[in-house]
Amino acid sequence: MFRKFSVLILVLLVAGCANMRGSGPEPSAERFDPPPAEESVSHRYYDFDDIPIPNEMKISPRDSILFESQNIRAGMLTFTGRVDSDSLFNYFQVSMQNEGWRLLSYIKYGNYILTFDKPEKICIVRITERQFSSELQIWISPKISKNL
Repeated sequence: MFRKFSVLILVLLVAGCANMRGSGPEPSAERFDPPPAEESVSHRYYDFDDIPIPNEMKISPRDSILFESQNIRAGMLTFTGRVDSDSLFNYFQVSMQNEGWRLLSYIKYGNYILTFDKPEKICIVRITERQFSSELQIWISPKISKNL
């Protein structure tokens, strides 16, 4: 009697386990791939579409000035942010050249100054390290014509 009861319990356990495997959601035949992550944008453009500014830097309108006429757009934009001065310096060395600017010269340490040009304009990037942040100034000016 005990042997029959043990066999019956064993059969019930095996049958129960077999049913448990099928009680969950059916495995999908198709593999679900998550949608591709959006390309992270690490910069934005303000009034000049060829000068990228790191997202961590915020414009200071009170300390900026923009001049625009029929064919000229020039000015000085000021930004502040918690970005290391060395990182900003390295960022502008690479990103400006990616935008077609030619690096003419730079001054490094203490204050950082980089000068770039394009055929018809020049850009000066000045980076000043503050106690807990960095100040970034972008100066843009048209080149003086040789015909003057």
